[in-house]
Amino acid sequence: MTAIVQVEVKTDNEALDAKYDEIFEKHIAARKKLVTVKQLAAMYSMERDALEDAFFRDPRVKLFERRRGKGKRYWIAEKVIPIMDEIIEYEWQ
Repeated sequence: MTAIVQVEVKTDNEALDAKYDEIFEKHIAARKKLVTVKQLAAMYSMERDALEDAFFRDPRVKLFERRRGKGKRYWIAEKVIPIMDEIIEYEWQ
């Protein structure tokens, strides 16, 4: 005797998207040339205003800020991230 079983599979698209983003970031992050305020905010778990106060006014960070015309601001990732880490490590109390 053969039994027939009907199975319904539902996918959790949000979980799949999150996992995809995690894998993408892991493999691509090392190749990023530029980072945005949003990416830096996520990386450092800080609000945009806090980033502005803590880092973006610093001349070492400002040196690597780029924008095209009056558009969105970007920073050269490989230069600015080590500077921001240094500020946190040695200049914060």
